[in-house]
Amino acid sequence: MHKLLHIILSIFLLTGMVLSQTYVGSDKCSTCHSTKYSNWKDSGHPYKFSVIENNEAPSYPAVVVNFEDSWMANLGDSSHTWADIAGVIGGFGWKARFVGTDGYIIGTAGSSFSDAGKGHNQFNFYGGEAHGWVDYDASKTTKIYNYGCFKCHTTGGDTSGTWLDGVDDLGTFSEGGIGCESCHGPGSQHIAAPSKSNIDKVYEFAHLDNGIGGLDYGDAGIITPDTEGNDVNFLCGTCHNRSYTSPINSKGGFIKHHEQWDEFLTTKHFANGFTCITCHDPHKRTIWDGDGITKTCESCHSDKAAQINHPGTKNCIDCHMPFAAKSGTTRGNSGYKGDVRSHIMTIIPDTASMFTTDGSAVKDDAEREAALSPAYACLGCHNNASDDNIPDKTLAAAAAGAKDMHESTAISADELKPSSFALGQNYPNPFNPSTTIEFSLPFKTQVNISVYNLSGKLVATLVNSEMNAGTQEVNFDASNLTSGMYFYRINTKDFTQIKRMTYIK
Repeated sequence: MHKLLHIILSIFLLTGMVLSQTYVGSDKCSTCHSTKYSNWKDSGHPYKFSVIENNEAPSYPAVVVNFEDSWMANLGDSSHTWADIAGVIGGFGWKARFVGTDGYIIGTAGSSFSDAGKGHNQFNFYGGEAHGWVDYDASKTTKIYNYGCFKCHTTGGDTSGTWLDGVDDLGTFSEGGIGCESCHGPGSQHIAAPSKSNIDKVYEFAHLDNGIGGLDYGDAGIITPDTEGNDVNFLCGTCHNRSYTSPINSKGGFIKHHEQWDEFLTTKHFANGFTCITCHDPHKRTIWDGDGITKTCESCHSDKAAQINHPGTKNCIDCHMPFAAKSGTTRGNSGYKGDVRSHIMTIIPDTASMFTTDGSAVKDDAEREAALSPAYACLGCHNNASDDNIPDKTLAAAAAGAKDMHESTAISADELKPSSFALGQNYPNPFNPSTTIEFSLPFKTQVNISVYNLSGKLVATLVNSEMNAGTQEVNFDASNLTSGMYFYRINTKDFTQIKRMTYIK
């Protein structure tokens, strides 16, 4: 059969006739590229969108902990079965959404199912932890799964036709998920007659709804696809960005997901000719303890690795690639830890916000280059939990500690320790409904911080544990209390102080 296909292809080429390339599916690649196929199959790319067949749940690699067994019992109004679901968006690493057999996201107002508009339709998880259900765009009537959505979730997307029987004009795709042909182009000729000359090493393409025709490369302007080129950054950037332009989009104090291209574009790595595959093996996964990272920071920055004024065993990416972006959920108590690592890498050790005034993008102008704030590089860990044995810090202390982190002039941990006990005035004050209380400990000790009403009745215990030396913060939420004046007290074996604060609903 293969010999016959070779002969047919040769005839077409010799007579000048051109065969139209078509998509054949990733499974066809496994015969010759079994190792790369197996690595890809175990990564997240194939599971960006799973088409539901025979009313059966999608299947994920064994390493994935996504709580799939509980999905149908909790989705929407809990009345759904897999017979109602046409496809699952995600489910591999961060979150899962569900497309109904009517083409709409289940739980949104446009859905034809009985729980339309009720939400409870996105399940968040990360790292083996369940973060619960949220209401994804529940009030919207336009959340239909068409080309505008699946262009980055599937292979061979087209604006014509429809992928779902009974629902017109959604657009079509050849394969659910990001398959081999998403990155190497349609492979019918290559399958018929395998050759390096009839398959793309890097398939550069622009989405059919890409209004600018390519990608914004900053100072280099708009770069359009080069069918003879192998621009890895262009290929990866086509989906790992929003709007195809350079601003690093943000919302709610976190960088949005799908912004890795825009982040990377601002770095010295990009300026010095790095590509996405300088550090990533595109066939392998990075999360779930994957081995998709092929180059570590130390291989280029040996001098920085040799001089790190940070106690413990933290590595480079803990600070320079913190979880400053959010796909599904925030984590911990700091308010600065999402579930996607940033690719900005530069840290400016000050207390200024890294975002524009309206919070819609990472600031990147003459006043402040695109860079991470110590809020995300430091406090995501330092203020994550009171019982993690990592000392809590204020933003000012984090910024001071981050300065010259790789230099002999860095401020030592001992220098950052306060010389005496102190209890700061809460801020803001008056407050509604929450406020922050700052306190300083010159050495490790047992600490109790409690809140009392005017009658002296205990209304909250904020801290009651042994804490490390340092200037630290604790949050008090009074939303379940009445307006009025309250007192808060710090008590250790060596120090006691009381201050008052005012809650105004």
